[in-house]
Amino acid sequence: MAEVNRTGLDGGLHRVGHLGIGPECPVWCLGVRTVGDLVGLLVEAGRVSGLHAVAAGAGAGGGDGHEHVRVTASCPVGCLGLSAHAANPLRSALGWSATVSDVLGLLASGELAQVRGLGARRVGEVCTALVAAGFPVPRDVL
Repeated sequence: MAEVNRTGLDGGLHRVGHLGIGPECPVWCLGVRTVGDLVGLLVEAGRVSGLHAVAAGAGAGGGDGHEHVRVTASCPVGCLGLSAHAANPLRSALGWSATVSDVLGLLASGELAQVRGLGARRVGEVCTALVAAGFPVPRDVL
């Protein structure tokens, strides 16, 4: 992304990554252009702050004792940090030993929305968790 100097609403000069980024800066000062960029930024902020370790054990979808730095396709579904409302229907449909790869298979086949108990909101939660973990999600699903 080219560095462009722009004047923000506060009258200050802004560009991507400039010194002194604060709450008064436009969001593009962070280099965020897409939702994927924003999710990536938030995930990285959580990793740097150590919050991902707390969140992984707190949700109903996490806390399975599986430790890692990055979620991989072979990780259990619990590594995605889904709510019980999303994780349980997936486990019911795929089996309790379901992996992220199994969820990606449902997504690729277009069957994720057909899982009993997963409405549009929970499908969105699953897709957001996959994007946050670094997996590609087709635009037509979002």
